Amino acid sequence: MSYLLEALGRGLLADLRSAFEKQLPDVPEDDLEGLRARWEASPRSVDLAMRLGMAWLREGRSNEAREVFERAKSLAPDSVQPRLALACVCDELGRLDQSLEHLREAGRLDPRDPAIVFGVAYCYERLGRAHEAQEEYRRALELCPQLRNAYERLAAIALRDRAWDAAIQSYERLAEMEPDDLDVLLTLGNLYLQAHRPAEAIEQYQQALLIEPDGHERTLAQAEDLAQEGRVEEAIETLEKLIRKYPGMAPFHVRLGDLYVKAGEDARAIEEYQVALATQPSFLEATVKLGTQHMRQGRYVDAAVTFNRAIELNDRLITAFVGLGVAQHQCGRLHESLATFDLAASLEPSSTLLFSETTRLHLKSEQQRAEDGESDEGDDLSGGDALIADAVRRHEQALQNAPNHADLHYRYGLLLRQIGRHEDALRAFRNAIAINPDYCKALVKLAIGLKEAGETDEAITMFQRALRLNDRFVDVHYQLGLLFAQRSQFDLALEEFEQAMAGAGQNASFRANVALALQNIGMVDRAAATWRSICELAPGPDPLATREQVLRDANRR
Repeated sequence: MSYLLEALGRGLLADLRSAFEKQLPDVPEDDLEGLRARWEASPRSVDLAMRLGMAWLREGRSNEAREVFERAKSLAPDSVQPRLALACVCDELGRLDQSLEHLREAGRLDPRDPAIVFGVAYCYERLGRAHEAQEEYRRALELCPQLRNAYERLAAIALRDRAWDAAIQSYERLAEMEPDDLDVLLTLGNLYLQAHRPAEAIEQYQQALLIEPDGHERTLAQAEDLAQEGRVEEAIETLEKLIRKYPGMAPFHVRLGDLYVKAGEDARAIEEYQVALATQPSFLEATVKLGTQHMRQGRYVDAAVTFNRAIELNDRLITAFVGLGVAQHQCGRLHESLATFDLAASLEPSSTLLFSETTRLHLKSEQQRAEDGESDEGDDLSGGDALIADAVRRHEQALQNAPNHADLHYRYGLLLRQIGRHEDALRAFRNAIAINPDYCKALVKLAIGLKEAGETDEAITMFQRALRLNDRFVDVHYQLGLLFAQRSQFDLALEEFEQAMAGAGQNASFRANVALALQNIGMVDRAAATWRSICELAPGPDPLATREQVLRDANRR
């Protein structure tokens, strides 16, 4: 699907409680039995009642929590807290109308609290009352102009309604608030394309592609010279001084991690790479180096999961180049657009290699377990032909059992590209698109393969199609996101989505592809989902039988 579908899932809350973390006394260390005894001894204590109710709620005992919160409300009729807590309980029970009423009461007591107004808007949206939701989201932003979730939900509703200007307005504000957020810039660029404003799209994509941490190479020169001379400890001391002076510089932490690798200090190297990513989550170099260090130390699962994150980051950059090329093409800058598509294609081998390495590492981890934990330190990103061949065979077997899984065809195509079977890879990507006509990643990979094969016109068509929003599926994915956010109604989400896809002419196995649809709207982490999908291909009677349970587990977290 178009990258824009991710905007439909942004701003959704896992539960209503997360909107009121600051207002409710949710203390994980509270002992349930101890609180109950203390409250029985002091039954008029509102504070103890609230803490006990939250403890019940954490345990999933919604009815007990509700009873305690009702008691707290009667003890403190002018307090907002019990009403917010009751709204959360009703949310857990799937009673949105009652949640809304409690929040309205809380809002009358404290009309200036943006969290309460946002909660009211969120209930309206989930109840299908979009106009009222929009009014309340706007009111929440008047009270708190930095409330990101409100902008995201306003944009999601606008996107559902194809109100491009309104969606653009929300994302322009988000871009002002967070100018280095790659996802915001890509979304805004894509919105400009949808609104036929290619010149502005070009500007946004170019800005997105410029987001790369500044390494301040001259300040690193001294440390690097010392390292080249073999004076690694002195180089480490030099970089540590720089980091104390410039603590927020992610590239410094990456270079320090590299030096710790040379010094054989694995734990400290991992720590520095992780600090760099905490500072700059989209730092591709740091992600790859973190995965590589895990791999060197035989931590194959950690390495594979990290490489999956690197794939997502690299694919984001590819998407930015594709968007830039499409926008240039719309402006009539044909020569520039072809050069930009070539840049997108130049990044693609990294994603293919990393995915192949991820599957190889999974098989490697299986071997490691079979050999009682023996590791193979010094591993790298080369070799492993037999393991890759095994991964190809597993995908072929899975496709025989489940031929209508778009993501299986897509991953199979990536493996085929890696081993040089380019025509077969193109067929695999076409199969993925035949099942899911708007599978953005498959369309991009197909377009790159077609351009490499000299089929430039069809390649450009596929690049354009990858970014085009398919109106048939927008509302379906919007509703799926709302339902998935209601944990108690996830089964209903599956049924609703299956019925909608059947009505849209999709094959009957689309229920099994709901994981991909949830990834499209950002409700399931792609890197983690890819890793789980690879693990599902281990030998067994039905390699995809656990897909729905995996989704349920992901939804509960």
